[in-house]
Amino acid sequence: MRIFLAMLAPLLWGTTYVVVSNYFTHWSPFALAVWRALPAGLLLLALKPTFPKMHELLGILIVGFLNITLFFGMLFNSALHMPSALVGVGMMALPVIGVLVVGVIHHQKPSWLQITSALLLVACAGYLFIMNNPHISVSAILFLLGAMTTLITGSIVTKHIMKSIHWWKLLTWKLIFGGLMLAPLAWWDIHSHTNYVSPIPSTLMQWGAMFWLVVALTSLAYSVYVYTIPLITTTELSFFGTFNPILAMVLGATLVSDAFSEKQIIIMAVMVMINLATQYYESRKSKASPDAVIEY
Repeated sequence: MRIFLAMLAPLLWGTTYVVVSNYFTHWSPFALAVWRALPAGLLLLALKPTFPKMHELLGILIVGFLNITLFFGMLFNSALHMPSALVGVGMMALPVIGVLVVGVIHHQKPSWLQITSALLLVACAGYLFIMNNPHISVSAILFLLGAMTTLITGSIVTKHIMKSIHWWKLLTWKLIFGGLMLAPLAWWDIHSHTNYVSPIPSTLMQWGAMFWLVVALTSLAYSVYVYTIPLITTTELSFFGTFNPILAMVLGATLVSDAFSEKQIIIMAVMVMINLATQYYESRKSKASPDAVIEY
């Protein structure tokens, strides 16, 4: 059961980019981020009311700003202007960002395998992005890099704050506070860009997609993910985390019909194998640590 629960969240998150690119084109990315965060937090609050104490507010606000306001904002700015499979390609290179951020914060030198793997992943991702240059912008790539950097940094901060705040309370209120901080950005973004559509779902299919985004991909996925952190090892956590970008790449190349040649698909497969092989080798060298936090 714990394995199923641990797999569930990354698999759900892997559908995010397909849902966004199919149903929310021409939306303000910040408005979409508000939709994903605030209703999900309020739903968790309704299911299990819990309120932060005064001394917990600063920690929750910091996590909400990093993991929700910054991460959701930049992720949707990227996902709305990039083929969904390429978002998966970018997220597959997340370990590269992780090595850099952890190296700076914890002064850890990467192994030769991590360096080699990082160079190969960057080369593969760079080739795929260059080959799809007519379809993407530099700003979309920068937003994706920013989202991944924020993701790793926010996860390190969350790991420490979770030691003193119950996970349900932290999850509930980081979504609420993060959504509230996104609201003025969404208002400004909508009023400064006349080409955005109304940030209210207009069709039954769009309401269904919004339900999936809020309930399945946020309320359920985040709850299951945080709940299973103490139940699985870091090795399992890292392995299951790769399901997110892998599924995004597969769905992007099939359901969304992103145009990729056979050569590009082979390169994507190579990226997956490099990622998994590196994680497996590194996990053999270190003891499992059950309290790692890596959020998507």
